[in-house]
Order: sequence, then structure tokens, then C-alpha cells
Amino acid sequence: MDFLKDLGFSDEVILKIKENNSPNVIRQFICDRENAKKNIEYMREIDILVVDDLLIRRLEIFSIDYERVRKAIEKFNASVLVALINEDISAINFL
Repeated sequence: MDFLKDLGFSDEVILKIKENNSPNVIRQFICDRENAKKNIEYMREIDILVVDDLLIRRLEIFSIDYERVRKAIEKFNASVLVALINEDISAINFL
């Protein structure tokens, strides 16, 4: 998961990801790393501030196809959804 370091994530966050996710979810995330990078960059671009928490608690989201994630967010009022996610990461379930 060294590619996460290139994206600015700390060793502490990477360790928490490993502790809080099953080996299968982690393996899928690593296999889909290019897609995961796109999802991370997109979430940062639209000002989701809790990407660390999402990686730690909802890693499987980053293996969803980037275009599908983008389109799902755009279906909603993106700024409202982003505010909800930043307040409580469980709002990501709207996707």
C-alpha cells in the first residue's frame, strides 16, 4: 500500500487501514489501486475532508469503479452530500 504514501497518507493511517479491514478487502483495494487513486483524488477535489476515515472504515468504497462513484455523487446535490459525509462518514451510504 505504498502508493498511499505517494498520495500523502501517513504510516499511521495505513496501519489503521490494515487493522480495520479484512485481508480480502485490502487485497481488492491493492489490485484496484489505479481506480482507488482516482476515487481518492476525486473525493479530495470535491472537498471531502474525511478521506482518511473513509479509507480506514469503508475501504471497499475505493474499489468501486471511479465513473460509478462520480456519477452517483453527481446525482445528488454534491455540496450537500459532501457536507453530510464530512459531518458523518455513514452518509457515504447514499451512494
